[in-house]
Amino acid sequence: MTDQIETELKALYTRMLCACGFRPDDARAEVNKAIEMCKRAGEKEGTASLPSGFGDLILVAAKEGQRFAANRVNVARSEGATDEDIREFWNLHDLQRRMVLWSEEVFRFATFKDLLAKGLSADEAMMQVRGMFPMYGDPLETQHTTGDDRPLPHELRGRVDRYREKWGACVIAQGLSAHSSYNAFVRAELRSGRL
Repeated sequence: MTDQIETELKALYTRMLCACGFRPDDARAEVNKAIEMCKRAGEKEGTASLPSGFGDLILVAAKEGQRFAANRVNVARSEGATDEDIREFWNLHDLQRRMVLWSEEVFRFATFKDLLAKGLSADEAMMQVRGMFPMYGDPLETQHTTGDDRPLPHELRGRVDRYREKWGACVIAQGLSAHSSYNAFVRAELRSGRL
């Protein structure tokens, strides 16, 4: 199973990097490095061997009051995630979850560097990146952002992605113009019931 997932991830992310201008050999090399890095991180953090269906298990564990699961599920729910969102994210294989995070970082960093090259300061560039991409992480972390700009829970990723696909860039750009960041826009859409 893991070999099949790894093969699929290599193909997916190699195509993605090629679409962004990478030569195929360079794209394959970058993806192979990323996969190895993600596998090592999963082994180090003890998540590489999470069972399949872990999303279902974490929901059951939360209902039973197990502290880690209950905390994780309660934070996600308090930020608008449904049980289906939680299940969808945590039922992914650990390598799939980690490669999603890796790819987002690659695109955010490339955009950040491009904005710096255009003469923006690091703070200005980061503000623009926050307006172009949803930022995920621990919603309780307020060191870099506060209020509605705080990180969204990882569990909302699938729903946010489907919303983007449904409405398209133009509609989302209009909505974003009234908000301080993509995250603030997402939170407003969650509160209104549109997302």
